Amino acid sequence: MKIWEKRQGEIVILSVEGRLDATTGAAFEQQVAPMIEAGNKNILLDMAHLEYISSAALRRLLLLAKQAEDAGGRIALLEIQSSILEIFEMAGFTYLFPIYMDQEEALRSFVK
Repeated sequence: MKIWEKRQGEIVILSVEGRLDATTGAAFEQQVAPMIEAGNKNILLDMAHLEYISSAALRRLLLLAKQAEDAGGRIALLEIQSSILEIFEMAGFTYLFPIYMDQEEALRSFVK
C-alpha cells in the first residue's frame, strides 16, 4: 500500500494505492489517526488506485470516520473502483460514507 498526501485548504486528500488489508490497514490507521487528532478532521480518500479492501480495513476506516466526526469533520471517499464499491455496498458502508466520482464536487461538499 502506498499513500500520497496533499491538501486543498483545510481538506486533506489521501490517495491510496494497492491493498488495504489487516496488515496495511494498521499502518493506514497509524498515519491517519494522528492527522485527525492534530485538527485535520476533513479527509478525502481518493481510492482510484485501491485494488482491494478487507473487512479488517473496513473496520479501521469506520473507526477513523467516527474519530473525524467526533472532531467535527468527516471522511469522504473519491473514485472508488466498481469491485471496491461492491464491497462497500455489501457491508452497508455506502450509507455511512459520502462517495464522489468528481474531486471538485467532493471538495465542495466539505464547505458549509
